[in-house]
Amino acid sequence: MSRLPSSRCLAAAIATPVNSSLRPDSQRMVSFARHLFSQGVDGITIFGTTGEGPEFCVNDRMATLDALISAGIEPQRIMVSVGALAFEDSVTLARHATGHGVYGCLLMTPCMYRGGITDDGVFEFYRQIIERCGRDDLRLFVYNFPDISGVTISLPMLRRLTEKYPEIIAGLKDSGGDPDLTKQYILSFSKMSIFTGNELDLPELNPLGLTGTVCGLANIMPGFMRALTDTRNSYEGRPFVEALRAADAVLSRYPFIPSAKAIIADTMHDPNWLRLMPPMAQPPAPQRVQVVEAYRNWELSVENLLAVSTEEPSRTNVTPIRIA
Repeated sequence: MSRLPSSRCLAAAIATPVNSSLRPDSQRMVSFARHLFSQGVDGITIFGTTGEGPEFCVNDRMATLDALISAGIEPQRIMVSVGALAFEDSVTLARHATGHGVYGCLLMTPCMYRGGITDDGVFEFYRQIIERCGRDDLRLFVYNFPDISGVTISLPMLRRLTEKYPEIIAGLKDSGGDPDLTKQYILSFSKMSIFTGNELDLPELNPLGLTGTVCGLANIMPGFMRALTDTRNSYEGRPFVEALRAADAVLSRYPFIPSAKAIIADTMHDPNWLRLMPPMAQPPAPQRVQVVEAYRNWELSVENLLAVSTEEPSRTNVTPIRIA
């Protein structure tokens, strides 16, 4: 696969391995990306919210993308989150990623100002980024995540953006958790690629024309997420949704990123994956071990579900998820 597919696309919002100097570990990210691809993941999004992106400096973020592409990972399988608090940092990151020919740049409004933000202000934010980037080949994905940004991307504002920049606004990722709004995005912008960040909604949204999901869960359960992403409707997806709710009961005991990195460390047999960017921290070792063990028990519980989900073959060869 040389680029992301236009439907039932599974992109991992990839976690960022961190070295002892609290900088991205490019070598480990390359190895982990290849592992995810081998498990049926179509692409990766780097330095998003799951990837702790805003905590890393511009130079480190650009160097990591350079390393991924130098290692042979196709640019069209990579989406780059270019969100930053400093305005010019987003411009620099978008220019750099676009120069590499990536699938697209994902951009959320800054999270510093959460009150009194109007549609005019949001439009101006994206307009300024696009104009300052100065590249006709920019493919920008608007990122709706009001829990973090404090801003909901409205349909009128998005329409205004697409009318002014029809060749640049490529799509939207919706992590707002409101499936009705996601439906409106899909039905109102049929020429755009719409991704959901809420994995539970995949079976319901797939028949409407959803492009796929950019999700953090693909870091730890790529085989399961491949099967869920491939479901064609709510009926087919019901047992997967029920199983995913059971997994959430395990993962929600602690913040998601520490839990995910603990499971990745176990999967990759590499304790370096436990490292987080402050102020996040791993729970004490006994609790961390309990979360990993509970998660592995959940994996065992869905083996039969994955074994029978073979009605429609996936687009890639998926090996079974590893059971510790």
